[in-house]
Amino acid sequence: MLPSILYLGVLASHRALPLALILGAGLSGASPCAAQDLTAAISGRVVDSLSQAPIVGAQVAILGTKRLASSDSSGRFSHAGLKAGPYVFQIRAPGYQARTWVLRVGEGEVVSQDFALPPIAYTLPPVTREGTPGIMAGRLRDFERRRATGRGVFITEEEIRRTEAPTLGELLRARAGVRVICNSVGCTAQMTRAATAACRPDFFVDGLSANFSTNANLPTVGIVAVEVYRSGSEAPVEFLRADTDCGAIVIWTRSAPNP
Repeated sequence: MLPSILYLGVLASHRALPLALILGAGLSGASPCAAQDLTAAISGRVVDSLSQAPIVGAQVAILGTKRLASSDSSGRFSHAGLKAGPYVFQIRAPGYQARTWVLRVGEGEVVSQDFALPPIAYTLPPVTREGTPGIMAGRLRDFERRRATGRGVFITEEEIRRTEAPTLGELLRARAGVRVICNSVGCTAQMTRAATAACRPDFFVDGLSANFSTNANLPTVGIVAVEVYRSGSEAPVEFLRADTDCGAIVIWTRSAPNP
């Protein structure tokens, strides 16, 4: 059976679609038999969309998992040992716009194709003038404003790079008030300061609720800031839900869209 491939696309600029929308495709749905079979694979070649030249060192992440591969000198990469089902791929490379694909593989199936990234066009403005902050600058300004209140745990892009944590769970490990539990399936994050004892927090990605599409296994690739509110009393009103009082984990990515 031929794989069903859905290309999601992104903005014409260097900002990709929000992870909350991408991850909505879901990574479940494989049958019990397929869930036990790890013979499927997805491989391919990352190329320049204009010249078709291979892109070396592109980061190929399967969102919601710990899988991260880099393209070699010929632009090739491979993710083997997969279960049958849908997978959300995000590919990034310096100087290129990020792109996201959803690919479905069957049991024992090997999907192979080229993945084209458009280069970022750099232009110099004829006149330099002072303007209003960009979308990302505005979000980071709000991040710093909330950070100044002293409520919650705030993780900057510099700290993310310094820790070299591959996933959100590893980044949150050993943070006061946060418990990360891992097993053979993956990791989960719990808040320990909530009134109802240890519980699962709400997730927000780029300002949007992402409870059903985000977890502690999310790769840190593309994340520029994280806010952790360990109880409802810590969380600001914009990150509170009426049906829970367990705090929130707020993730900001470089691919955040315009509002």
